[in-house]
Amino acid sequence: MFTNETSPKKFSADTYDVIIGKSTKLTGNIHSGGAVRIEGEITGDIEAKGNIIVGNEAIVTGNIKCKFIEISGSVKGNISCQGNLKVYSQGSLLGDVSVISKSLEESGTVLDIEEGGDFQGNAEILLDEKREAASFEPKKKI
Repeated sequence: MFTNETSPKKFSADTYDVIIGKSTKLTGNIHSGGAVRIEGEITGDIEAKGNIIVGNEAIVTGNIKCKFIEISGSVKGNISCQGNLKVYSQGSLLGDVSVISKSLEESGTVLDIEEGGDFQGNAEILLDEKREAASFEPKKKI
């Protein structure tokens, strides 16, 4: 899912369990057993067993737990993921980050902020096979 492209991959309904369209504003939490694509606005926490993509015009206000995450829009909240976290050049992330990876050799770059991308917060990279993203509890809500 992670490539050298400067924007997230295209999507289809077969690829994602939850798709929030550009004209959608959602208040509430999302719990998904698969992947989530956000193009609209969400106020609430998101927990996905799969990957999350935050599109160019998307706005997320809430904490996120997932496998991998790509951010091209705006996220205000803490993130815990079990793989890679990427903020593209047009993306913005305000919050603390916990990235859990089995090893740097397997995962490569686990926290990638492209030039022009905005990240304001603390980052914690954990290299431990036994820890899971679900065990991460943010110190504070943003």
